[in-house]
Amino acid sequence: MLHRQQSATASFPTREGVRMKKRSRACEECHRLKIKCDLSTSPAGAACERCSRNAIECVPSAPRLQRDRISELEAQVEQLTRTLRDHSINTTPSRSPASPLEDHNGYILSFLDVRIPLGRQQDLLQLFTQRAGTVWPVIRITTDLDLIRQKSPILLLSVLVYTVTHNAQGTELEVHDELVRHTVHILGEEVIGRGQRSLELVQALLVAAFWNKTTRKGDQGSCYQLIQLAADMAIDIGIAGPSLQPSPVAFFGQHEDPTSSGARRTWLACFVALASCSLSLRRPNTIPWNAHHQECLAVLESIGEPSDVFLCQLVRIVQLIQDIHDQLFLCQIAMFLDGSDYATYAAMDTLKNRVDAWAAQIPPGLSSSQTLKVWYHVALIFIFEPILHTPTNKAAFVAPFLPGRISIKDFPKPANITFHLKLALEALVQNCHGVINTVAEMDPSLVVNLPSFSFTPLVLYSLYVLVTAMVSATDPANTYGQCLARDSFHIEACGLKLRHLSASMRVVDPTFSCYTTRLIDATSWLEQWYSDYTAILQRYESNIAS
Repeated sequence: MLHRQQSATASFPTREGVRMKKRSRACEECHRLKIKCDLSTSPAGAACERCSRNAIECVPSAPRLQRDRISELEAQVEQLTRTLRDHSINTTPSRSPASPLEDHNGYILSFLDVRIPLGRQQDLLQLFTQRAGTVWPVIRITTDLDLIRQKSPILLLSVLVYTVTHNAQGTELEVHDELVRHTVHILGEEVIGRGQRSLELVQALLVAAFWNKTTRKGDQGSCYQLIQLAADMAIDIGIAGPSLQPSPVAFFGQHEDPTSSGARRTWLACFVALASCSLSLRRPNTIPWNAHHQECLAVLESIGEPSDVFLCQLVRIVQLIQDIHDQLFLCQIAMFLDGSDYATYAAMDTLKNRVDAWAAQIPPGLSSSQTLKVWYHVALIFIFEPILHTPTNKAAFVAPFLPGRISIKDFPKPANITFHLKLALEALVQNCHGVINTVAEMDPSLVVNLPSFSFTPLVLYSLYVLVTAMVSATDPANTYGQCLARDSFHIEACGLKLRHLSASMRVVDPTFSCYTTRLIDATSWLEQWYSDYTAILQRYESNIAS
């Protein structure tokens, strides 16, 4: 082969009389200049004559098809660069001075636009204000799509991804999962990676936490962490009042108007989120109610807008439930309060009067609200929960509310049932039924739009307490059975109502994209559990009788 190559070289004369080998493809420089490319006679033998003479690196050109593909890719890169440049906008005024000039807004909008067209974005924005934003008005946003894209693109992304079902979103399931995953990444990059602080980011974090979602692979952001980030950022931008000062690094980047309605509304939303964490985990609230919360509440109520009035009623009952937890030591697992003691019942009665007083002052336009009705019953369940406590079982009342955590042995067994204890037991069961009956009567599309973090767990908690009360009352050796008959719990009827609600919600959310749908569907454990428990109880009673 070497001999053949040498022979071929001898057939091409050069100007110096030295014969050279001709390339099969010109080098890049010769191809660019469209001139003849001859291999040099230099010892290296790798460069053409022109490149050797001009001391230029000689690189063989790519095949034509490859060159065409490279040109096509370069054109695509140039087009994407122009698109990002066109979409990029200035940093929002409320951002901290430390924000870099080049932010991610253009990229965020490009990412969103490819997956949800502009027309669909406008429809979903309207859907949020009509549904989720109405039944849980913790965040208020404009329906002017152009304005929110310019001012708050991250909040827009969070709303369109989290607050609507996959079915309403109109995307492929893979695209929906991608949106959920990437939105969490964007929030993390903005907050942690880039150190941004703004009212928009606080609101976006709260939306992602209240209407938390997961993908089919289980990827998600922790709602508890998102809420803590939102609360800390709210303090840093100065909307949390004078008693909570920002961190040193955030001192010069505070919000331009911490007393605006939006700032006050957002800080109250942070309280509701933090209180929900406290109720769910049975841990003390890291930022308890203070004078600034009260001031924000008074200001928003004085404005008198319907959504703010509704928000203030939600805040009032959540704050009252937080107070119930503090006075009855529900968030202190090691602290035991004897539910059969008269002093305990006296405290319960005082708290019940406060809940009734709250219900009496609800404005007439909201008196028929099913959402507020559920909160009323839940507040009373929390008040009477201690009658099911023992020194060792309080941890069983912490989420998640699963059938495997229901104790069939560790429950109170007082020697005597006092009149006050009998009233408390009856009230506990009555209010558990009140929650389940109210939710079962709701419009399924309304339930889907309620926050999966702050509302739906209350339903599961109520069912869990009802079943726990039934177990303690149906123990043949326990005195609770003297005032609570087995058929007074209506477990089968409750299971049927929740099963019908779950079926209706699956029509609205057939892919279970919202946690609310999944949580309500998870109550299906009740039917099989009750059947198994009844069978065990019947065998036990038969053995005693024989």
